[in-house]
Amino acid sequence: MKKIYLTLFAFIAIVLTTNVNAQTNVTSSGMSIQGIARDETNAAIANIDQLALVFTVYYLGTGNSEQTILTKTANVKTDNFGVFSYVLDIDQLQYNQINTQSAYLKVVQGSVVFSNEKLQAVPYAIFAQNGVPTGSIMPFIGTVAPNGWLLCNGSTFADNANTANLKALLGSTTTPNLNGMFLRGTGTAASGKVGPALKAVQQDDLGQHLHSVNLTTSTNGLHDHSNNSDYNRALKYDGAATANSTDTSNNTTEPNLYSSKQIVGDGNHNHSVSGSTGNTGITETRPINYGVNYIIKI
Repeated sequence: MKKIYLTLFAFIAIVLTTNVNAQTNVTSSGMSIQGIARDETNAAIANIDQLALVFTVYYLGTGNSEQTILTKTANVKTDNFGVFSYVLDIDQLQYNQINTQSAYLKVVQGSVVFSNEKLQAVPYAIFAQNGVPTGSIMPFIGTVAPNGWLLCNGSTFADNANTANLKALLGSTTTPNLNGMFLRGTGTAASGKVGPALKAVQQDDLGQHLHSVNLTTSTNGLHDHSNNSDYNRALKYDGAATANSTDTSNNTTEPNLYSSKQIVGDGNHNHSVSGSTGNTGITETRPINYGVNYIIKI
């Protein structure tokens, strides 16, 4: 069999769907690879139905060791000019690795390496696939984060080249725990309201306010009961007869009213009233809200 040489052209292809609102969403994506198969005389190898090739995308790690991002074995077909085409499927995690590393594409047939070239530029499509940069946080109504995202639930993520940018932003390999939390802008607003420091948690609090109770009764309390009043006399009961309220004698043989000591006058005074309301409310002060999970972009 003649030795085959390949001339390769590779580029990123993003397959889009459009909804009724003319918004585009990524449904699938891949690296479109086109090449020309040639023999040692530089003649095109035309009309081959089953040309078995192994495609590998990798980056160089410590000691220039190959760190595989993805690998795929496929049978391609050449046309009348020896041209073949193949789309190498790439998911979001693999896109992130290609985005953050100097990636290479290697094509092998059997034990022969036909092409091993560095991807010269990362196409804009890699950056644009999700439309957001690493570290972006957004609400999400699912319970499992999509590819390229992590749930903001305080969990630990893998420490590798794919997550290096996120780790650098967070300062650790732990996602922020946003369960039960609202997001708020950091810094000081024009109104003087102060948000939390970047990546810091601002605890529950209540704005300063006052509930006052300050009530007193009238100070008009001066009064007494004069000796000249029948109501200021004491009844001495020593018999069965009924006393006359106008009887001022000291007759001791029958009930009578006799002069008693004057009741001392009570001066002006007041009665203070103080107290507090009972405990009301629940464990927090909050606006109406809707439950979501937060996710963060890798």
